[in-house]
Amino acid sequence: MLLLLMYGGLASIHTFYVKAVFEGELQKAARDYSLEDAGSVDRQTVIKGKVERAVKEVINTANLSFDVTSYHDYKNAKAKREEFVDANSDGICNNDESYVDANNSGSWDLEGGRSANVGGSKDVLLLKATLTYASIMPMQWWTRASSTTLTASTLLRNQPASDQAAAPLRKCAR
Repeated sequence: MLLLLMYGGLASIHTFYVKAVFEGELQKAARDYSLEDAGSVDRQTVIKGKVERAVKEVINTANLSFDVTSYHDYKNAKAKREEFVDANSDGICNNDESYVDANNSGSWDLEGGRSANVGGSKDVLLLKATLTYASIMPMQWWTRASSTTLTASTLLRNQPASDQAAAPLRKCAR
């Protein structure tokens, strides 16, 4: 019983350590993403590479995936969908109801963010990452899991290099 407790304790402590490193590096990456020069693909590759190297120093079997979405402001990031005036209370943007086209797509969107886009000045950036690695102490006989998956996300406003253009106000289709 004591060995089982030690085994589980060591596995848990290792997971907590990996998660702490992972979340800390993701926070640093988000700060780097929010800088003015992060719009280029080369710069984004460098930022992701830093996170990957730091995590692989702790667990070399790590596989990372990133998801970047930008929103016009924190309100849109929280609500996910573009805000609109629901005059008939049906939950759908229709009948010439007005909406804020936060992602400037020309139509009302249930998901108001711009995927794979760091956005522009003063936009809000949502950076999500998933880390999967082979468990150092696989407990297949107990949990049937041979790998561990951790997720982390952070939300930051881009640093302003200029004023942000106002999101256009449009009308929904009939």
